[in-house]
Order: sequence, then C-alpha cells, then structure tokens
Amino acid sequence: MPAILNIVGCKNSGKTRTVEILVPALVNLGQKVGSLKHTEHDGFSWDKPGKDTFRHFEAGSAVTGIFGKGQFAFSLNKKENRAPTVDDLIALFYSDLDIVLIEGLKTDPGLKIEVCRQGFTDRKVVDQSQLIATFGNNIHGYSIPHFDYEKEHDMAQFIIDNVGRLRTVTRCPQQ
Repeated sequence: MPAILNIVGCKNSGKTRTVEILVPALVNLGQKVGSLKHTEHDGFSWDKPGKDTFRHFEAGSAVTGIFGKGQFAFSLNKKENRAPTVDDLIALFYSDLDIVLIEGLKTDPGLKIEVCRQGFTDRKVVDQSQLIATFGNNIHGYSIPHFDYEKEHDMAQFIIDNVGRLRTVTRCPQQ
C-alpha cells in the first residue's frame, strides 16, 4: 500500500498548486504517485439534472456510476450507504502506487505538509506535531523543515527520504 501525505493549508494558500508541482517532481524521482482531493462541502455534484446517471440516482439507485475510456465516477446515495473512508478509497484505487497526496484533509491522522502563503495564511491549520514540513512562505517559524517556492525538487527528495514516517493503509476496504 502507498504512503499517504496530506497537503493542508488555509483557503487559497496554494494547496492545489503544491500538488501540481509535487506530482511531477516525485514522478521524476521514480515514484508512482496518486492524488485525492478532499472537500469539506456536504456533498458535491459531478452529475447534471436530466443526464442518465442523475436520473438513475433520482430513481433511488444505491450506487450510481459512469465509466468510459480511462475514466469513471461513482456516487453513493447517502440515504442507503455510508460514505467511504479515505482508507477505503486508497485500498480500492491507489494500492499499486508508492505515494498518495491528499489535498485538504486536515483530520487525517497522518503527517502533513502545510502550505503557507502571505496574505492568505491567517492561522495555523494543524498542530506542528502533525507536520513533516512547511512549504511556501515561512510564516509560522516552526522548528521543522521548510521549503521555499521553487524548491519543490528538494521537497520531493525530502518526502522520499522520509517516506517511512508516513502512514499507510493496511487493510482492505470495508464492504
């Protein structure tokens, strides 16, 4: 199972950009990398009223999905099923990878990189004990490694060098 690293920060601090630059940096170092975006919104819609899958869901399907060439998406009808956990998703879709970067999941028990950006970082989003490093502007002055912008390759090497400290999933998804 892959190592899991959470990328956290305040809104508009640059979390998505950090994932965008870390993925190729890690790939260039020989890693198979996946990413997963967490949203705090209560549900989100990838479907549209009137489309076939939307109609399936509205009809009461417990799970609605769509698939095609290299892409797929599923939605659980939360009236019928519990939401999958991060560990469920990692075990199902990411098991053959080396590292999974999860954007925005502050509550995950694993280690995190906090992205800080002047003008957007107005607070600490997690305790320093949950961090392996910070990236961007060195706003908090923690006593942990910090990587400035343009140092993504150094940060990628640091991640690989410390992969043994990252959490992994050790179970199969729940049924």
